[in-house]
Amino acid sequence: MKSELLSVGMDIGTSTSQLIFSRLLLENVATTSVPEVRILSKTVIYKSKIYSTPLTAEGLIDVHALKNFIAAEYRQAKISKETIATGAIILTGETSRKDNAQQALHALADFAGDFVVAAAGPDLEAILAGCGAGAKHISRKNTGNVMNFDIGGGTTNAAIFYDGNVIDVFALDIGGRTVKFDKQGNITYISNRLSSFLAERGLHLQIGNKAILSELKQLTDAMARILSCLIKGKKLSLAEKSLFINHTCQGIVADTYMFSGGVAEFIYSDYIIETLDDVMVYGDIGPLLGVSIREALGTKALIPNEKIRATVIGAGSHSVKLSGSTVCFAEEALPLKNIPVLKLNECEMSAMTKNIKRKANYYGNVPLAVAFSGSNAPAYSEIKKIATEIIEGMTGNSHIVIVIVEHDFAKALGLVLRNLLNKQKQVICLDQISVEDGDYIDIGKPAAEVVPVVVKTLIFKS
Repeated sequence: MKSELLSVGMDIGTSTSQLIFSRLLLENVATTSVPEVRILSKTVIYKSKIYSTPLTAEGLIDVHALKNFIAAEYRQAKISKETIATGAIILTGETSRKDNAQQALHALADFAGDFVVAAAGPDLEAILAGCGAGAKHISRKNTGNVMNFDIGGGTTNAAIFYDGNVIDVFALDIGGRTVKFDKQGNITYISNRLSSFLAERGLHLQIGNKAILSELKQLTDAMARILSCLIKGKKLSLAEKSLFINHTCQGIVADTYMFSGGVAEFIYSDYIIETLDDVMVYGDIGPLLGVSIREALGTKALIPNEKIRATVIGAGSHSVKLSGSTVCFAEEALPLKNIPVLKLNECEMSAMTKNIKRKANYYGNVPLAVAFSGSNAPAYSEIKKIATEIIEGMTGNSHIVIVIVEHDFAKALGLVLRNLLNKQKQVICLDQISVEDGDYIDIGKPAAEVVPVVVKTLIFKS
């Protein structure tokens, strides 16, 4: 049986905010009474204007102004919030680190039904953009590593995919608004993170001084060179390394690459810069950075599915699944909503602790669900080893350990986890549930000896 629903996606970024409405055609393909819904097609039916993200004088998110622009776009699209079945709100870039980020998320959740809500750190943002741009999908079709650079106002977020899996993520303080001007061409802002980088290149940009096109071009050319080195796995100088956010990259060479984000609109255009006025169309170095990257790398870059809208996503199908009676759970912890899933593939199981920690860093200190297939009939020694690695991998992450296995040994694994943790954390261990990396799940209260689980898949993944 087929049905339609409306989905909304919102991206509240460092420089800009936007939303899209999508119509999803769904089909229930289940052969039992438990729904299993697949997306047959998705059509974007409305794209909002791209707004400057509203901030207060104190530099916080202006929640009131944000709600006003979203309400105005709902009216413009002639869509009422009561007709929205699902959606996703993603706070990205510097916005996700504002003190009132969670307040903004809660305020915006009123605009839709059952949202997937996330304040994306730089690593998670890189993955979201890479999926939206199409790098993940391309890596499944092409052999080799596919890298996507999402270049926005404050940061460049990069993800490398191989065969549909993320193999490295990192972020840099390279973006269109790292240097800004007033209408007269005077420099009004320079990111503090550029200090060492500017000094290494002998560039003397100063706030209050008139911008000089040749100096700005030296800066953006040097930024483009960094991206070129990252693609080729070449070493960077200490000043160049200082632009990494939180951690550096693994030095993986990219076989193919692409760009998304606002700056990508200039990388893939024929925009020409001849005077300072050509640079200043948005009051920052974004256009010039795009031109420098185009000159250095543009001719060999793959074309993304989306550029500035790569991170604007809507939620996809919500399928209800039931975990069987051989499960282990702390009933007092239920229900739980919007739990990100960390799916380990077969190769990643050989180093569970390392890979759980790596993927957990994408999300920060929030409850997470570790998922894997597992063996059909694992021995006790194997179960204990898995439990030990899960505990070590999730050290410091939340107050609860959530595990999902496809095969039928959740109860045994859950009991071992409980014994090893000695009541230090609550344990929920479910089986016979199939999920993917990047899904979100809701876990309901148990009923008739089974636990209902809602699996939420973001539409950019399908």
